[in-house]
Amino acid sequence: MSRIKSVLFLLALAAQVPLASAAVTYVVGSCKPNLHSFTTINGALAATPPPNVVEVCPGTYNEQVVITQAVILEGIPEGILTGDSAQAIVAPPAGGLVANATDDLGNSLAVQIWVNNSAGPVNISDLAVDGTGNGILGGALVIGIFFQNSPGIVNHVTTRNQTDNGNGIGVWLEGGSANPTVTVENSDMHDFDRTAVFDETNSSISALTANIKSNFIDAGAGATRGIDLEEGATSNVTGNSITGGFSGIHAQSPGGNISSNTIMGTTIGIQDGSAASVTSNKIFTSSVGIEIFGAGGVFVQGNTIVGAAQDGINFQCLSTTTTDVHSNTIIDAGTGIANVPGAVVSSNSYLNVATIQSGGC
Repeated sequence: MSRIKSVLFLLALAAQVPLASAAVTYVVGSCKPNLHSFTTINGALAATPPPNVVEVCPGTYNEQVVITQAVILEGIPEGILTGDSAQAIVAPPAGGLVANATDDLGNSLAVQIWVNNSAGPVNISDLAVDGTGNGILGGALVIGIFFQNSPGIVNHVTTRNQTDNGNGIGVWLEGGSANPTVTVENSDMHDFDRTAVFDETNSSISALTANIKSNFIDAGAGATRGIDLEEGATSNVTGNSITGGFSGIHAQSPGGNISSNTIMGTTIGIQDGSAASVTSNKIFTSSVGIEIFGAGGVFVQGNTIVGAAQDGINFQCLSTTTTDVHSNTIIDAGTGIANVPGAVVSSNSYLNVATIQSGGC
């Protein structure tokens, strides 16, 4: 075959092989003039061709963002560009938030970033979601980020000022028919008035895997819970630091684990009514370290509870079906283990505890 024929043959062969599609990246703002830019996050998400990546310049974006397709949404820290610490902030529109979503129980929600039934993963990072000026006085619940039946990751995100007469939530994870996995990690959540991270699905079985790890949560004095794990989710909660609020972690999920968290200054450290294991947590609390409210399958081992003025572990007089509440260390407590049913044996280590065990159930 001649050289010309060989070249023609190779060109014809190459024409039959589709080129890999290039990633589409847009920028919101003007900090990267080499990229196709938009003035709003929603504008970039709705563009054609649809983006794989949306980068958000430092600044405040007054909009309620809705995401329906797989995408990376990431803020660009100002330090990369000019050396200072400005953030990319999603904030309410000038007129306040409006109800724009409904959860699977029919509650009306006013969501700042709504990931709505995306088939592919949505990864959100390096953004601040600020609910200041949300204008909601009741009715709809104020939500910072809502993953609804969608997989993805929330990483290095700040949620703050999600307040709504006691119903504001930083991050809400809800499962569904897609049985998604969502990870919330390395994030900072504060100034909410109900819960920093909430997971649930209206399902009798788990329809969501929630991985909540290495976050910093300040519930302040008035919030209800730091992390709230409800039905229909398998919840893995590890390595978080939680301060303030009525309870650090409330668990009613059908599975998962709650381990290696540090909880300080709450009325109750962990409320456990779940099938998730509760192990190796450190609880420095003001009233009750761990409160058991599930009737069976409780697995609470290897936790350290310090400074529980009332009870280290309170069994609530529930006759658990296992004896897997043991090997915990309880220091400086009014009562080590309280309201213990007669059938339950719980062997723990105690130091400076006024009453080791109380029963009467």
